[in-house]
Amino acid sequence: MKILKSIRKFMYNLPLRGKLVVFFLLASVIPLLCVSIYSYQVFRKQLVVQLHDRMDTMNSQISSNIQNKITNYEQISSLLYMDSTLREMLTRDYHRAIDFVDAYKYINSLIFGIQLSNSDIDSITIYPYNQSIPSDGLFIKHVDASMEAEPWYQELQQSYGNAVYSIVTKRDSDEPVVTLARLLNNHNLMQAYGVLTIDVKESALHSLFQQEAQSNDIYIVNQDSTILSARNKEMILKQLNEVLGSGPWEDNGKGTIEQRINGLKTMVVYHEMPIGWKTVSVVPLHNVLSEVRKATNRILIISAMSILLAIGLIAMTAKYFSNRFQTLYRFIRKVGDEDFNFELKQEGNDEIGQLAEEFNKMKHQLDKLINEVYKKEIMRKEAELYALQSQINPHFLYNTLSVIASLAIRNQDSQVGKVVNHLSNFYKTSLSKGKHVILIQNEVGITRHYIEIQLMRFNNLFRVHWQLNEELFKHQTVKLILQPFVENAINHAIWHESNPINIIIRLYQKEQCIYFEVVDDGAGMTARRMADILQGNKDYGYGIYNVHERIQLAYGSAYGISINSRLGIGTQIIIAIPIV
Repeated sequence: MKILKSIRKFMYNLPLRGKLVVFFLLASVIPLLCVSIYSYQVFRKQLVVQLHDRMDTMNSQISSNIQNKITNYEQISSLLYMDSTLREMLTRDYHRAIDFVDAYKYINSLIFGIQLSNSDIDSITIYPYNQSIPSDGLFIKHVDASMEAEPWYQELQQSYGNAVYSIVTKRDSDEPVVTLARLLNNHNLMQAYGVLTIDVKESALHSLFQQEAQSNDIYIVNQDSTILSARNKEMILKQLNEVLGSGPWEDNGKGTIEQRINGLKTMVVYHEMPIGWKTVSVVPLHNVLSEVRKATNRILIISAMSILLAIGLIAMTAKYFSNRFQTLYRFIRKVGDEDFNFELKQEGNDEIGQLAEEFNKMKHQLDKLINEVYKKEIMRKEAELYALQSQINPHFLYNTLSVIASLAIRNQDSQVGKVVNHLSNFYKTSLSKGKHVILIQNEVGITRHYIEIQLMRFNNLFRVHWQLNEELFKHQTVKLILQPFVENAINHAIWHESNPINIIIRLYQKEQCIYFEVVDDGAGMTARRMADILQGNKDYGYGIYNVHERIQLAYGSAYGISINSRLGIGTQIIIAIPIV
C-alpha cells in the first residue's frame, strides 16, 4: 500500500509533460512486446505459407515442364509408331542381304534425323519380331531372354500401344538414362510386330529444375518411389524413403508436410504428375525462421526509436492530423459507395491539401470511367462479339446450294431432300434465334448436319470418327466453334481423291475445362502457316482466327484455340472453353 501511495504522490507532483511521457511509455512498451511476439508468430506463419506457395508453384511448374518434355518424347514415338513406311519395312520378309539394305538406309536416316534434332535422346532402338531382318547392333536389335524377363517388358505386353517407362539405368560410363518403351502393333492390339525404346538422358530432366535445385533438394521419383533425377547423382536409383524416411509423399496426389529429417525441421512439398511420377522438394525451415527472428529484432529497435522521436510531437499533431484524415476518410467511403455528388474542400496547401486536390481529380476520373468509358466498353465488346459471330464465311452456303442444284439435275431423287433437310437443320440450329450461346449438344448437331452434307458432296473422300462424352452435352458453348475446323479439314487436308482421310472429333473434360478436338491425318501445315492463321493473316482466311477471337471475347484469354500440325502427317486442333 505504501508503495502505491508513493507512486500516486509522485505522479501527482510530476509535470504534465512527464505524465504524458510515462503514460506513453507504459502504453507503448507493453503493446510493443505483445506486438513483437505476435509479429514473430505472424511473420513465421506468413513466411511458411509463402514458402509453401512458392514451393507448390515451383513443383507444379517443374512437374508441368517434365510432363511436357515426356509428352514430346511420346510424340516422337508416335511419329515412329505411325510411320507406315517403317512399319512395312519391319514386317516384310527378307530372303537376301541386299533386300534389307534399303530398310537399313531408311531406318538409319529416320532415327539419325530424330536424334540430331533432339539432343536429349541418348539412343533409339527398334526390336522387331521379324527374325528375317538382321540386327545392326545400333538401331535394330532383337528381343532376347534377359529383355523378356524385365518387368517393364511384361508391363509392355498389356500397354495396348501406350508408352511404358522403365527405371533409370546406367550404361557403362555414360550418364543415367530413362527408357520409354512402346509396343508397335500395326493399329491392331493383337498383332504386335516389334518394340520401340527411346533412352532419354537424365540431364534432360535435371535441366528442368537445375536452377531451383541450387537452393533446395529436389527429387524426381517414379511410381515406385525410386529416385530418377536429383542434384546429387549418387541419390539416383535409391528409394526415396532411404533419403527422407517414410511419409505421406510415398502416397499418390500432392501435399505439404513439416517433419524432422536428420534432426532438422523441414518442409516437404510433393506433387504427382499424370504419368505417375512425383516431384518432391525438401527445404529446411531453420533458415526461414532465422530471418523471422532478425526481422522481429529490427521491428523492436525501429519501434523503440520511433517512440522516442514521437513523444515530443504526438500530443500536438495527433488530434490535428487525425481530424483531417477522418474527413478525408469519410469522403473516400462515399466514393466507395459510388457517391460522387460532393466536393472535398482543401485546407491549406500541404501534403494533405495536395492529397485532397488529387482526390477530387481522381473522383472526377472515376465518375467518368464508370459512367462513360467502362459502360461504353462493355457495349463495344458485346457489339464486337455479335459482329465477329456474323462474319462466318458464306462459302459453305454457296457450295451447299451448288450441291443441291447438281443433285436435282442429275438424280431427281430423295438425296436432294436429304441435303435440303440437313441444310435447314444446320441453319436453324446455328442461327438459334440470334443467341450466341447454345448447348454443346446443339453445337455437335450443327457439325453432324454439315458432315452429312459434305459426305454427299465429296462421296468417300473422308471418314469421320466420333469420340464424344455425352455427359457434357448439357453444358453451353459459343456457337459455331467446331464446324469451321471440320470444314478446314475437309477443304485443306485431303491429299488426293484416291486417298481418303480420317477425321476424329472428340469431346472430353479435363479439370474445369471442356475440350473439343479435331484431328486429321491429312496434308498438315508448316509452323509459319500455323502462326499466320492464329494471327488472323487474311491470306489464310478468318475462320480459325474468328473462332479464337469469339471464344476469348466470351470467356477470357485463358481459353481459345491451339494447333499442332506436321506437314505430311496431319493436324490436331484443340478448342478449350470453361464449364458453363
